Amino acid sequence: MIKYKGARFNKSKSRKRSFGETKPNFNSLVKQERDNFINKNAALIKETDPPLYYSLINRKLPKKYQKEEKVIMPVNAHVPPQSKLSPKELDKQLEQEALERKKREEALREKQQKEQKEKERIERNRAAVVREQRRIFWCNAYDQGNYVSIHSDKFKSREKKYEYY
Repeated sequence: MIKYKGARFNKSKSRKRSFGETKPNFNSLVKQERDNFINKNAALIKETDPPLYYSLINRKLPKKYQKEEKVIMPVNAHVPPQSKLSPKELDKQLEQEALERKKREEALREKQQKEQKEKERIERNRAAVVREQRRIFWCNAYDQGNYVSIHSDKFKSREKKYEYY
């Protein structure tokens, strides 16, 4: 006989549902579909592509399916011309290369010095223009400018008004 009011019969309040069906659990549905696919196609996948099969079932690939990667060392077919030379010829060639390098460096240094001098010249000219700018301004050709006549009242007012003895 089933006890209707026993301790094992009653469900906890958190497990009781009064609003009908719940949302489907998509993770379980995906897992179920994956399992169905593996059950149907396991043999075929295992024959054709073992790494794919073992990755589907989440297992490590067995050693019999693992391929050893052989490292192929490159064959050095090109022999550099320096190794073909005798020691004397090699010394001559190295000296010649050093001279060429010095010439290139000297030409580069001269070019940089020319550029530096040109920059300094431009900067000096710019500073001179700024210095002379206060002396250069627009003027009216009909005005007298800074000239003051000695007979004018302005010039006379500069003189002392009183003579002291």
